[in-house]
Amino acid sequence: MDRRGFLAHLGGDAVAALLGFATRSNASGNSPAAMKRFLLSSSGCGRATGYAETNKIVTFDGKTHVAWLDSASGKFLVRVRTLDRRSGQWSPVYTVGEAVDNHGGPALTVDSGGFLHIVYHPHHHPFRYRRSVQPNEAAGWTEELRFGKRCTYPTLLCGADDTLYLTCRESDREPWVVNLYTKPPGRQWQGPRPILQADVPGYAHFQEALAWGPDHRTLHLSCRIHDGNPRQGYRNTVGYLYSTDSGHSWRRDDGREVQLPATTESITVIEKATTPTQRERLRCGAIAVDRSGKPYILYSVDGKEAIIASLDADGQWQKLSVLEHTSERSSLSGVTLPGGIVVGEARIFLALTTGRAWGGPNAEVVWLQSADSGRAFAWQFASKVDPNVAHWLPSLERPTGHNRVDVPSLIYTAGPPGEGNRDILSNRVYWVQVC
Repeated sequence: MDRRGFLAHLGGDAVAALLGFATRSNASGNSPAAMKRFLLSSSGCGRATGYAETNKIVTFDGKTHVAWLDSASGKFLVRVRTLDRRSGQWSPVYTVGEAVDNHGGPALTVDSGGFLHIVYHPHHHPFRYRRSVQPNEAAGWTEELRFGKRCTYPTLLCGADDTLYLTCRESDREPWVVNLYTKPPGRQWQGPRPILQADVPGYAHFQEALAWGPDHRTLHLSCRIHDGNPRQGYRNTVGYLYSTDSGHSWRRDDGREVQLPATTESITVIEKATTPTQRERLRCGAIAVDRSGKPYILYSVDGKEAIIASLDADGQWQKLSVLEHTSERSSLSGVTLPGGIVVGEARIFLALTTGRAWGGPNAEVVWLQSADSGRAFAWQFASKVDPNVAHWLPSLERPTGHNRVDVPSLIYTAGPPGEGNRDILSNRVYWVQVC
């Protein structure tokens, strides 16, 4: 279906919504494009599309599968819908399983045969895992399998041989760690293998994200290790590691192998901040790798500025301010994470958020793209601007192993975070595609 046919299929109200968002262009010729926006659900929870490090969209062989987290009738329900790109038709909403609260949303990937793999459920609990019964179909799923102990925040990739790779925060030991689990085809989940550890006991958050190198063997990892307390100071460290043997060993950017689990003293440090007042001064959760094997790490500072750190040929990290390279930005008070990054053959794609408050009503989702390696970004709102409604938690489609991403689509949440993790809300969940 072509663009005109797709818009006709959506109907008049949806077309008006699509064409009503604000756009901006810049002098480089990186012009904004039309967007398709589709309402997936009106039952989204307070973290319906969180978190940025977790992939929730897979495009494979003419279909796009989208996963998110609803809340209804006192339950948190993992949902999936599928867009048939040939017909422009969306499937019904399929329920995969339940989550324990609004932190138990899904991570989604696909193997070489088109079978979908999904993990979900926990907030300091074991994971639930299922695989689609049919390739490239989300209507039916295998029986749930459980693994892990006290897990939260999954990433999920698929290897060249269809082995699954999952990292998560696990809180069954002190200090808390990031563990790696693997699942070879036809076998049970294996692990855990600790790869990151907080420096001190107590609450810790890692925001680790994974991406394959072009050889589909090298794993690249970004993280924001957060620990500490207000009396001694919260510590936030954005860092990087890579593995050339599918996660068995990990190295710094200079090639030195680190002893596992790695800490802020042994990882490659890209940015570091200690402050007694700003718990979230640095945020991370997104990494991309180009076809030459060069990593790009997206993070934000003080809730107002997004930075892309990339490793140059001399082994030095070059840091690019996104806002400074975005023309006609008068309507942007800042661009920050949650967000995502994809580096294609000729373009850099970003999904970011405006507004400094966590889920505040001034939050909007911003789409940016650059056709000149980041020297200039075009931008436009992916959300329909409404100062009374938070539009946030963008989740950008990323390559996880066997899904090709030319121009990524994204999903976001429209509505508040709620007062607690178990609030039953009726947030809207939107899917957006650049035409």
